[in-house]
Amino acid sequence: MEQMNLNRSNDNCLNLIRILAAFQVIYGHLVEHLELHTSEIVSYLIVYFRGVPIFFAMSGFLIWFSIERTNSYSAYLKKRFFRIYPELWVGVFVEIITILILYDEWNLKDIILFTFTQLTIFQFWTPSSLRGYGCGTPNGSLWTICTLIQFYIIAWFLHKLLHKKKILFWIVSLVISVSISVLLQVILENMFGMSVFTKLFDQSVVRYLWLFIVGIFISEFWNDIDTFLKKYWIVFLLLGMLFYITKIDIFAGYYLFWSAFMICGVIGFAYQYPFLKIRIDISYGCYIYHMIIVNMFITFGWVKSWRYFFVIYGLTCIIAYISTKTVGQLAMKYKKKGTLE
Repeated sequence: MEQMNLNRSNDNCLNLIRILAAFQVIYGHLVEHLELHTSEIVSYLIVYFRGVPIFFAMSGFLIWFSIERTNSYSAYLKKRFFRIYPELWVGVFVEIITILILYDEWNLKDIILFTFTQLTIFQFWTPSSLRGYGCGTPNGSLWTICTLIQFYIIAWFLHKLLHKKKILFWIVSLVISVSISVLLQVILENMFGMSVFTKLFDQSVVRYLWLFIVGIFISEFWNDIDTFLKKYWIVFLLLGMLFYITKIDIFAGYYLFWSAFMICGVIGFAYQYPFLKIRIDISYGCYIYHMIIVNMFITFGWVKSWRYFFVIYGLTCIIAYISTKTVGQLAMKYKKKGTLE
């Protein structure tokens, strides 16, 4: 992940927050796909800390000052490329190998097309011939990477548009992004129903741009609000919980007030308790590999048992750590070449 700029301290536990966000996503997928019975209260509390909104907002939070340290758009894209694709490509290779070994309903044309989409920006697509494998999607959690890549492409231009603007301009931008997300969803559903158009919209950055804006807003005004966020992080989390419980909220891919307050709370927490810092962030590897492992377990019929739950968590962490320490660290070396750090 990005280093902090000179105006922000490195004393934080953002890596811990990202890992816990990844664990929340994994928890939801394991409970669903392994058909596990769990405590409703425990699940209710875990779901509050939704992993995807945290990841999207934190991507905006961390990318903002990285742009200022980069001398050109091409250098910026190079950094994004090496952050995303090397680990992804290795993960896709593992994914395809497991499908070829464990599943016999595939055909060559679909495998080639599926591999291409997984390696590029269309990770949400699954051909019908692979719908019989595992849970029906070989690695459905990768849809977030598609959305993240779209954000990275436009973030440079958002910086030109929003940086050093007055707070009212930011508020208007946030309102517009939320409104577009809500209205386009209504329009598309009324015109096309649950069609390919609405599904594509649900994978687009337009649907979730407001979440990234929440993160970049915090970065933009960090020097003004950092003390406030650190001091009142628990208040923000409780406010988010209030909207989570009451559901008096606006749904724009995710719930607006629940997500915004929760994000402010976890970022404030991360800077208030830097002693919880974890040096190695394995969250990206967890995202890439957990559903590969889940689908293998489903194929072998290893479901409906909590022992499989813990085994998958353990395997995911081990593989993610290896990926981060090898492919991830090698890619980071190439990422830094030719850029201002």
